[in-house]
Amino acid sequence: MAACPNSAAQLFTAAKVSHLSLLPQGQPERWRRVEAMVDTMEAFFGSCSNHGECEIACPKSISVDFIAVMNRDYFKAKWRNRRYAAQT
Repeated sequence: MAACPNSAAQLFTAAKVSHLSLLPQGQPERWRRVEAMVDTMEAFFGSCSNHGECEIACPKSISVDFIAVMNRDYFKAKWRNRRYAAQT
């Protein structure tokens, strides 16, 4: 996060979201969790602008591809949660 010019924590959050979405126990709350984690992260940190500095500085060599996966899941979650709210 310190290497990011926007002080974004997206790489860490994306890695955690991806990790939890792979676990069978994480599936029931997957869409609520990704939406809550991304909304909370963006409330406190900046947004990713794809500089890639975080990937270069990451001691665990986490790829920025995880950010794309997290964003895809986030948009799916927004769509699913909005659709679910309209049904109730």
